[in-house]
Amino acid sequence: MATLGELLFYISTQSDQDSKESNAEESPMKDNKSGALWQVPSAVIAPVSSILRKGEDDLAQLYALRTVDNICSQGTDWTSRFASQDAIGHLCYIYKATGKQENTRLIAISCLSRLARFSSSCTHLTLEKLSFKDIVCTLFKGNPREQQISLNLLNSALVNSHTIPNMNRYIQSLTEEKQLVPGLISLIEQGSDILRGKTLLFVALLCKNSRRWLPQFFCNAKLLSAVDRLGKEKDGFIHQCTVAFVQLVALLVPGILDTVSSDIQQVMGGKRHGPITALTGRAHPKSTIHLFPVILHLLGSVSFNHRVVTSQVLLQLANLTKILETPFQARDDFQMILLRVLEAAMEESSVILMEHKIFTSRFLLSLFILYKGNKDCDARFLCLKILSDVMIVIFSDSSLTPDEQTLADLKTISHKYFLPLYPSFAEDEDPIPMYAQKLLVMLVEHDCVKVSDILNEATVSQCFDFLLGDLSNANVSNVKLCFALASAPDMDSSFLSQLQVVRRIGTLVEFVTAKDMDGFLEPTLELCRAFIICGIGSSRSTALTKEHALLVDSAFNMSIAVDQQSCIMDICDLGGSMGIFLEVVGNSDPHISDLASDCVVLLLKAAPREATMGLLTNLPKLSALLDSLKHGVSLQLTRLLYSLAFSCRQYLAQGMILSISVPALMRVEALVSAFKGSHDSCLADAASYLGAELQRLPCCG
Repeated sequence: MATLGELLFYISTQSDQDSKESNAEESPMKDNKSGALWQVPSAVIAPVSSILRKGEDDLAQLYALRTVDNICSQGTDWTSRFASQDAIGHLCYIYKATGKQENTRLIAISCLSRLARFSSSCTHLTLEKLSFKDIVCTLFKGNPREQQISLNLLNSALVNSHTIPNMNRYIQSLTEEKQLVPGLISLIEQGSDILRGKTLLFVALLCKNSRRWLPQFFCNAKLLSAVDRLGKEKDGFIHQCTVAFVQLVALLVPGILDTVSSDIQQVMGGKRHGPITALTGRAHPKSTIHLFPVILHLLGSVSFNHRVVTSQVLLQLANLTKILETPFQARDDFQMILLRVLEAAMEESSVILMEHKIFTSRFLLSLFILYKGNKDCDARFLCLKILSDVMIVIFSDSSLTPDEQTLADLKTISHKYFLPLYPSFAEDEDPIPMYAQKLLVMLVEHDCVKVSDILNEATVSQCFDFLLGDLSNANVSNVKLCFALASAPDMDSSFLSQLQVVRRIGTLVEFVTAKDMDGFLEPTLELCRAFIICGIGSSRSTALTKEHALLVDSAFNMSIAVDQQSCIMDICDLGGSMGIFLEVVGNSDPHISDLASDCVVLLLKAAPREATMGLLTNLPKLSALLDSLKHGVSLQLTRLLYSLAFSCRQYLAQGMILSISVPALMRVEALVSAFKGSHDSCLADAASYLGAELQRLPCCG
């Protein structure tokens, strides 16, 4: 038997080589090709098969098994010589025989695995003799060689499941095997590369044939973590298997979404009666809602995210979101899962940018409708968060913002859906108002919404409410929105005056300065400036900002007849914040410094008495600031010199009683003397003017 086996194996290898060579040559003498091959009659093969029968000598059977195993590895022509019902029956008997040596049993199942690879009919015959469940169980208690062979046999069966009778029943038999999921995951985590790769394929094929396994595997963080680790392999067998695994599983997602969509539509159409077990019953065989978390977990995996989110899947998700616009039984349970899936699918900005038309034409509309009237606060929040995230990505991309059609769509959506819902957003539970304000600011900045569209008392009051609470809870969007409102040409300054928030705005400047909240500082200063401008008029403010000498120009001062009914009545409260403004003038950011110095000048004009008191009280701080700026930009210096000159004049004209620091005043005089010689004519003029005003002060005279 050993000699015959060696000869047959040699012939099979030579025949295979001759066949390859003859095919490669493409010789016109096709009729002569077969003559070059070895001819082995069936009478020679029969003895090998007969020795596999029960009761034959164990050693002879071992050599016969090796012969079959070796020959079947050479290809389909030779494998077909042993693909008989009798041979498969004998091999199954040997594998199951408890009295056989381990090596003999393993060679027997190896033969079965090779035969199964050759023909699905062989697989069917094998599974009639060997329990599918028992083969699976060998994966958890067999040695690595047996595990590998069993995986080969199982994968062959699952690949050809459509041609194997009773395959669904075989798979169903695994449901009670508690060790299945943890055992397979353990193989993927700890097995050799060969076992890992083949196990991955088995899991994918099992889930393809029966979706009931999807949640058990893909809602398991250990499996997804292991796949993400294996996905880092750049080449080799494990890399190929991981790629195939990811592709195969990702292809299941559209089918899941179609099934869920169809199931919901049947429920809405009243085709199912009684409890909606198809949507909510996890134990129900036709349940679909339990498949949705699978998609959510796949989206959270680095390996799957880009594979799962395709144009087709986005369109399916858009259709499902559209379906949710209409109430139906069990909608509340389903909507949260769908919204979380949408949130996860849109985490990558590239998805939104590549498919922005689907978002502007489908998703945004449905999300606004879904928010309206929704009783679930978490669902309302997710609706608005997704809306905000999508719009931020679109507005942040330079290639889309010039797109007139995209902007037109967003403008239409904003006016038709966002603005009518904004009062509801603002009064909703945290953090919905914050997201709504952030979105509103963005829409205003991109001209999708005009400030005039939201100039009503209720909305304006809501926007400024944050100033009355804990300032540590404030956000940049709050401040930017208030600035947009305060600086709007149509804003009624008398209403701003009724808000009585000026003192809190000054406190906010102090707060963000003390906390080094640089991102807040610029919009907060702009808000201060906008309130001050309301008191003196935008045209005069513009002139004063450009020409600082106008601050001490008598004719200009006479032209400012402040209408007490149109100004901000409590603007004088900012006088107490003059020290903070001076501190911020020394900021290293030129724009921040410019804004702060402009606020100093404008505040002196809007609230002369209070601002003068604030400036002169902080004379030591001002003198130190002038000294630190003497080698810097002269714009801020010029403004400060004119501001002090104006304050000196106010001090005398109003007969103020203030304690002025003489040492600080002397330092200012010394600096002013130096500034008079500046090459900057504006700075030199301001210094000369201030020098004259200082001489008029009693303590300097």
